[in-house]
Amino acid sequence: MHAIVRNKLLIVTYMLTILYALHYGIPLYATSTYLHQFFASSWVNGLYMLASIVALIAAIYFSKYIKRFHTYTFTFGLVILEMLAMLAMATTNSAIFIGIFFVVHFLLQSLLYVCLNIFVESFSHHAETGSIRGLFLVILNMGILVSPVIGGALLKIGSFEILYIVTSLTLIPFLYFLHKYLSHIKEPAYHSVDLFWAIRQVSRNTNLKGALIAMFIVQSFYAVMIIYSPIYLVTLGIPLTTYLSFILPLALVPLVLLPYEVGVLADTKYGEKEIMITGLCILAITAFMCVIITSNDPRVWIGILVVSRIGAALVETMAYTYFFKKIKSTDSSLNALFNNAGIFATIFIGAVGILISPFLIDRPQLMFLVLGGVILWGISYVLPIKDTR
Repeated sequence: MHAIVRNKLLIVTYMLTILYALHYGIPLYATSTYLHQFFASSWVNGLYMLASIVALIAAIYFSKYIKRFHTYTFTFGLVILEMLAMLAMATTNSAIFIGIFFVVHFLLQSLLYVCLNIFVESFSHHAETGSIRGLFLVILNMGILVSPVIGGALLKIGSFEILYIVTSLTLIPFLYFLHKYLSHIKEPAYHSVDLFWAIRQVSRNTNLKGALIAMFIVQSFYAVMIIYSPIYLVTLGIPLTTYLSFILPLALVPLVLLPYEVGVLADTKYGEKEIMITGLCILAITAFMCVIITSNDPRVWIGILVVSRIGAALVETMAYTYFFKKIKSTDSSLNALFNNAGIFATIFIGAVGILISPFLIDRPQLMFLVLGGVILWGISYVLPIKDTR
């Protein structure tokens, strides 16, 4: 921990991370509900799927353009465009333009997250990968924990338009710290990204495949929670503002408290495999509980969602730690594949949502049944991996 504190550029990156998390999290769980005001359920799934495909295509060419413009300039430009996209979503009532700006917003958010990971990786040391990545996730999730409270308050006193305007303004201090501290950093050596090559490499390596599938599962869990949990709880009689202001902030606490400590344990005492499998079992149980339980008592859902986030924190932290201990910082294609697991997961969840959309109209909880099945499938790929210790 002392080495991390002495690393000034890493501290600055952590500051950018929490500002990004606030910007990312304020509209995160409200956007699917907002889109449902303009689009049918199948179209909302389609928008998330389309946005993910666009982000995936952009990821393939990411290294080419970041190498041309450099990390600082590229990140600065993304932030400006993201601010404009949020303001555009706040000021238009056209369904077509809202759909377009949502796709642009999703793309820019994804690329900004990759830029943050580049900064973290650039200022990290291999021996502290678990603690550095764990702290990165703690800070990221701390911002995401606080932001739904802000989002819920904004919806109570204002509207979705106000929500997106405030979301845009949160990036102003991000630009300040980015320009002040990271405008003259030494550029890492970028290499071309070949996701198809990376997929082939991972498919031949039991350890990397297990870690990647674990990350795919936890990102599928997040996608289902982002798209479907607000809608499902509204059908049970729990208002969106209650979900954002009361249920969600408490449910996200494990994502703040656990990753750093679990990362340290993975570096010093326990292996990643057993922690990862424990988390996956917790995720599977809570996914099936979401199918069975139909209570409209917020306290019941706080309990279920808190436990689910304990599982998510264990899986995500260990998948990050394990994967980045197994590859080199110069393995740009493998790095890109792992960092885009969330995009693959959102494409998958969006496609499934479109296929079963007629059933989701009356029973949105069916997506949690699909999620539980995916988690059980993934456990079989994590069991054969070998711990790094």
